Amino acid sequence: MKTKDFFRMEYAQILIYIVFLGLLEVLLFIFEVNYFLMIYLLLIGLILEGVYLCQRYMKKYRYYKKVKAKLDILEQKCMITEMLELPDFAEGEFLYEILQTCNKSMNDEILKYKIEAAGYREYIEMWIHEVKTPLAATRLILENHPSEITRAMDEEMQQINYYLEQALYYARSNSVEKDYLVKELSLKEVVENAVKANAKSLIGNKIKIKIENLDQKIFSDEKWVLFILNQVISNAIKYKKEEAEISFCARCEKNEILLEIRDNGIGISPKDLPRITDKGYTGTTGRNYQKSTGMGLYLCKKLCSKLQLSFYIESKEEEYTKVTIGFPRNSMIFFNEE
Repeated sequence: MKTKDFFRMEYAQILIYIVFLGLLEVLLFIFEVNYFLMIYLLLIGLILEGVYLCQRYMKKYRYYKKVKAKLDILEQKCMITEMLELPDFAEGEFLYEILQTCNKSMNDEILKYKIEAAGYREYIEMWIHEVKTPLAATRLILENHPSEITRAMDEEMQQINYYLEQALYYARSNSVEKDYLVKELSLKEVVENAVKANAKSLIGNKIKIKIENLDQKIFSDEKWVLFILNQVISNAIKYKKEEAEISFCARCEKNEILLEIRDNGIGISPKDLPRITDKGYTGTTGRNYQKSTGMGLYLCKKLCSKLQLSFYIESKEEEYTKVTIGFPRNSMIFFNEE
């Protein structure tokens, strides 16, 4: 609290006190009180007022200094009301009560919206699971009646299933820590399972798969990692060129195992690369080649962050795209909460 701000706040009280002292001196003069006594009383009055103002200033200065210090160290400034102490001056107490009332009201509103969001998320998850049942049955029927038409229909059904999976994992992405099982996994098996899950699309698009040095053990949740790999593979298929190839290679660093997934597709424009993992960002590639939701790489980045995995993308337009995922070399994983 600055001194000038304090005097601006106390201006009216100081002015009234000075007027009071002035009137007192006038009365003493009228009653012919000793001149030295008048000066003595004036000095006493000024000293008492000065002590009173200093005491008030120090109380407010110390209190607001503490508040400012706490505010500076907080990342979420809105949490300052949780750290406030009850001040020992009247207007501060009044403001404190107002802020606490506002804080309680805000927390009640946040809780209400959290409950609503949780209910909506549960409904979305239930709906997706319900839809996937007839979808799986339809695909089974199509497989039992092979023809050019049913194969085309099956590809479209597979695309629907892909978007359903994307929606399901998006709904769960804020609560990874409630739906995970971290265990030791064979990196090679996880990659092979992801390739098998996309086998029809890979074969249909005549894409070669190259696997190198994947005999590594990683620690993570298999289901979530498979989803991330499926998104990366799906993007590689979507933006392929002639004689397409996707390679999977692992290398060991000091604290992590890096899985590099590289394709020789159309690549990503340099101006799009910094924003390619932004939510809903499709970029030039997404607009020019196929319809894109801009959610796949966003979810990969978000889920990797939640699972404490590093996630990087390198690309050169018309040459290649390389996605690097870093897995910790031990099972001590701490999930991020946003």
